[in-house]
Amino acid sequence: MVRSPLLANSIRRRACKRKLRLARAAIIAGAMLARIVALTLSAACALAAAEKPNIILMMSDDQGWWDVGVNGNRDIRTPVLDQLAGEGVNLTRFYAAPVCAPTRAGIMTGRYALRGGLYNTRFGGDTLRLGQTLLPEVLQKQGYRTGLFGKWHLGGHGPYRPENRGFDVALSFTHGHHERYFYPELELNGEPVESRGYITDVLTDAAIEFLRDSGDRPFFLYVPYNVPHSPHYVDDTFIEPYLAQGMDLREARIYGMITHLDGSVGRLLRAVDDAGLRDNTLVIFLSDNGGVSKHTRLWLRGGKASPFEGGLRVPAFFRWPGKIPAGKSTDAMASHLDLLATFCDILGVDPPADQDGKSLWPLLQAGHGDGPHERLFHTWDRHRPRLDKGWSVTDRRWKRTYEGLYDIEADAGEKHDLSKEHPAIAQEMADAYRDWLAEVTKDITLEPFPIPVSDAEVEIQASWARLNGTHTNWASPGLRMSAGPDPLGDQRKADGINYTFAGYDWDTIDGWNKPGQSVFWRLDVQQAGRYRVRLAYGCSPADAGGALALRAGEERLEIPVEATPGPNVFVRREAGEILLPRGPVELTAEVVRAPGKQLMTLNRIWLEKVN
Repeated sequence: MVRSPLLANSIRRRACKRKLRLARAAIIAGAMLARIVALTLSAACALAAAEKPNIILMMSDDQGWWDVGVNGNRDIRTPVLDQLAGEGVNLTRFYAAPVCAPTRAGIMTGRYALRGGLYNTRFGGDTLRLGQTLLPEVLQKQGYRTGLFGKWHLGGHGPYRPENRGFDVALSFTHGHHERYFYPELELNGEPVESRGYITDVLTDAAIEFLRDSGDRPFFLYVPYNVPHSPHYVDDTFIEPYLAQGMDLREARIYGMITHLDGSVGRLLRAVDDAGLRDNTLVIFLSDNGGVSKHTRLWLRGGKASPFEGGLRVPAFFRWPGKIPAGKSTDAMASHLDLLATFCDILGVDPPADQDGKSLWPLLQAGHGDGPHERLFHTWDRHRPRLDKGWSVTDRRWKRTYEGLYDIEADAGEKHDLSKEHPAIAQEMADAYRDWLAEVTKDITLEPFPIPVSDAEVEIQASWARLNGTHTNWASPGLRMSAGPDPLGDQRKADGINYTFAGYDWDTIDGWNKPGQSVFWRLDVQQAGRYRVRLAYGCSPADAGGALALRAGEERLEIPVEATPGPNVFVRREAGEILLPRGPVELTAEVVRAPGKQLMTLNRIWLEKVN
């Protein structure tokens, strides 16, 4: 979809209310905030850095196991990552989830993402429920200063944001995608900021500033980069060498982004050395899921979103001089779920209850041996976990997928289905997946939580709506559910109104053209009062002249729908004010009149309390 310059300007003006220029070499706002946080925390919590290691966790976005030289790719340039792998332990059979948000949830909780109610990467399903103890909260209690610089993707509303879930400093964006890789709009502890330069450089500079400003306290530095995720933007100087090798443009861009990332990792590691922290810093680099590049996948099958090895195995390097031996490589089975338990083991504290992850510390200290897991489970579907496709169960030798059974030690490429030769193993592992899925989903519903509404402006996305009483996950046109019992959601479809999934959070509700057609969002209004309403929508000039009503209980606001340059060119417009009571509220959007083919393509609603 086309993004309206008017909407972009409106967002930019809003951001400029608290505009902070983040220069490439020094992010003053982040440093100032970090100093304030450090000074105001209780001195009783501050422990000497020598007593506990600093922890740096860097994570790329959509970088495959094969997208690094040390794992056998001769065409990519990753000298820093190759060296990092050689300075510690390279876990060559390290598993993440098939897609990003579930991996991030697993890292933060040490639990399978479904247990925490996270079931998607969009549609409101990418929010990690409250009531769970997160990794930065555990480390804060041990005296750590905690910082996040990059992609959060575990919730963007109020209490679900990173600065409210254990991070002292968070320079981040909360969605799963970002459109602007140059001069990106980010948020510093919830306040909009604009930055200068390329997003990977901005995040690295902020991370370095945080590191330098931590003083004698141990720190946890989490840098979840958003490259090489699409859109594949990077300076041409990083693309041209790969084009010269004969790659097509898409692959050259992905490889160029990874090479640029490699240099940024190098800058961060040099900052560690310059600060004299190398020997007391545990450095980890990994990716969030399987890769999207196609130039070579070596011998692995599948890629991002796949339950096969290419969708699950990720590069994973651990370095801690004097504690983790250098130059080691092991194919022991390990998981993103294990990081929280590993850090707790190092610190000598108990991890939170109900962990799925297990400590890797004995394995890392030895550099070889068996991994801590008997089995790992993986599942992914855009709309809900399924029994008929998109899943796998892995143990040290065998891997069972929805397609067959593979001897993963002898056949890492998953080419030879052995289910007929070993039917008992195939059946037992399939049954184990069914039992696991029932267990991890027993306490969740696959729909968004009520959106918290308070004094700060709240953004309401189209994808969080319910159509005819059914969340859009189930109402999307063309959706096909698996056969058999399905306790996980309502499969009814809406009549006439569509939810359209397109672009980078530019999803819309469209197709409504009859008076009375409606959708609604569940809100949790924490402060009663009048709220200013803004809409972002597109409307063809030929369809203009209609009206939309917003209803909340007995309150009703009628909004005339004016033309925009096109149905997919969104303009942000003032709509008036509406009175909201405190507590659970259903905010309904209903067609009043639609003289054309359709009323509008609704993209966003914003609510802001009127003082």
